[in-house]
Amino acid sequence: MNEAEHINTVSGPVHGQVLQARTVTADTIVLHAPEHRVPVPRQLPPPARTWVDRAEELARLDRLLITAGPTRVVVTGLGGIGKTGLAVRWLDAHHDRHPDGVLYVDLNGWSGHPPPATPQVLAGWLRALGVAVDDLPGEAAELVALYRTVTADKAVAVLVDNARSAEQVQPLVPATARGTILVTSRHRLAGLAIAGFRHLDLDCFPAATGAALLAGLLDEDRQPLGEDLLHALATRCHGHPLALTIAGAHLAAHPRRDPARLITRLTHLAEASAALDPHELSVEGVLQMSYEDLDATTARLYRSLAEHPGAEFTAEPLATGLDVPISAVDRRLGRLVEANLVTETGDERYRLHDVLREHVQALADQDDQTERLTVRRRMIEWYLRRAAAADKVINPFPRRFSDVYADLDTGVFDDAKAALDWADTERPNLLAAQQVAADQGWTELVYQFGEVLWNPLRPNYTAGELVSSQFLGANAAADAGHILEVVCRTRQGFGETNLGHHEAAVASCTIAVERAAEVGDPWLQSGALSTRARAHLKADDPHAALPDLQRALDIAEEMNDARSIALRHRRLGETALHPKIADARLAAHHLRLAASMFAGIDDGIGHARTVQHLARALTLNGQAAEALSELAAIEQAVHDYGSVGYLADLCTVLGEVHAALGDTAEAHRRYGEAIDYYTAAGPGADKSKAAVLDRRAALGQPTA
Repeated sequence: MNEAEHINTVSGPVHGQVLQARTVTADTIVLHAPEHRVPVPRQLPPPARTWVDRAEELARLDRLLITAGPTRVVVTGLGGIGKTGLAVRWLDAHHDRHPDGVLYVDLNGWSGHPPPATPQVLAGWLRALGVAVDDLPGEAAELVALYRTVTADKAVAVLVDNARSAEQVQPLVPATARGTILVTSRHRLAGLAIAGFRHLDLDCFPAATGAALLAGLLDEDRQPLGEDLLHALATRCHGHPLALTIAGAHLAAHPRRDPARLITRLTHLAEASAALDPHELSVEGVLQMSYEDLDATTARLYRSLAEHPGAEFTAEPLATGLDVPISAVDRRLGRLVEANLVTETGDERYRLHDVLREHVQALADQDDQTERLTVRRRMIEWYLRRAAAADKVINPFPRRFSDVYADLDTGVFDDAKAALDWADTERPNLLAAQQVAADQGWTELVYQFGEVLWNPLRPNYTAGELVSSQFLGANAAADAGHILEVVCRTRQGFGETNLGHHEAAVASCTIAVERAAEVGDPWLQSGALSTRARAHLKADDPHAALPDLQRALDIAEEMNDARSIALRHRRLGETALHPKIADARLAAHHLRLAASMFAGIDDGIGHARTVQHLARALTLNGQAAEALSELAAIEQAVHDYGSVGYLADLCTVLGEVHAALGDTAEAHRRYGEAIDYYTAAGPGADKSKAAVLDRRAALGQPTA
């Protein structure tokens, strides 16, 4: 037989290596696949373009590296002194001593951003070190234990940047005796001494080193500065690296200016501020000089950054706050970037160094305070309006109560996914904006934020933030006697349920039920009853949920509100699925009614979410094949919506259905997708993720 007669015939998917055979007939073939190699993590940020060697400090780190035991160092010094730059350079030069990887995290110590949660940091590091997503525990203490186990025999390096306290650092210390951990902080973090940390204190540069740094910042085609001028300027900057960098940027941007003029200006500032510490003066003086070199409009933009609620920003809220065109702000942000007064963090996103933030605040304190409040309020209102637009795109159906929804431009978002993505990126700013409004006593804005942030926060496991936002909104609405108190109390109860605070959830919803009855609003009363029933259901008491749900349904039917009726039937279906009731036929009855009503009002995501519950009911009733067909019809709609939480829930149900059909390979795959989505959703999804991990473990190994 010649080679042309050897033909493979395979029915079904093939995973792994291919065998040469005459005829193979099988539904699925799973063979040993090549080992998946996880790349060695090298997570350090890129080194600065300009570097002046700190020979003494680097030599000390070298000596510590060759001593017995792990290398543990806290690098301390003033803001802007170059702590991170030194750590990155040294670790990069010694990556051969850490063949198992280099890990990095910025704890945002003085940035205005909240620090990343320790479980998120550890989960990311463990994945980078090759731990499978489905092997990650859900509890923080277990993550720490696994991290120490994994690193115990590895030669790894860790850079923990911008730490404020020893308590932040302790869970991040690897257990290895062959590894290195560097921590940067403005504080000495004395509490780490007991764990064997040494200290490396950075000071400002001597004049000669500062002059070399300045020379490196200047363009090659610029007329070179004499050594005397460079030394004089470095001395005037007191050798502070950030001050030197900004002064160098100033000289590079103005190649025709006399550098002696720059020194004169700094000397004048020093004489006017003689009481300051020299290191503080070096930064303050250079910043003031750079500020004074700005044109009036750019200087106003720089000062306005003090009014922005968060650490990162884009041009639009600034333009609104100042009441100028966005194009003008874009141009002037470019000038601030060139002057090293603002840093680009992404596509058209910016932030201030924390030292610069202090300077901006001091300048703004000298402005007219009434004008400052006007600018601040405009920025807060911009975030409110944009969040309201996102809210309407994410879920256009519910009744709204705030004036902010009038004349909204929802065209800024192409679809719900784009709106959710924007809200997730801007979440720190949105929450900060509501808090600023509360601090200023802008009561109306506070409770309107409570309403507009509901849909952006609800789908993606931000229950703690959701509760905080609704709590602020409810209290503000109560102070104003506004009906949104009922809405926010109800939604606060929803969030408390997600946190597992069932008694608090019931209490909050009970207040909402009573307030709704007082104001005579049946729509709100029905919603509050349904949410209280959800709290009972999650507290494992479905029988307590039923009276509230029946009453909520009766009210909805009296109003003839199709969406409210659909929501109540969906909740009744969920309740009938509870193991203490487990009436699959009753559940399917309510869920089919709900699905039909959602489809009738063209609520695609409401319909899809209901079908997921219906699939569970059908599977429980022995109709798993029908359940799979129902889920196939709505899978694309959930993907298009873009909520990781909703995607995780869908994949979980698909895993359950495939398991019921005996297809353990596909069940494993779907559970794996769910675990990935829950991981991406963050710590708020830990309980749901743990449940899926248990289901997947119970399946055993997938069959061929």
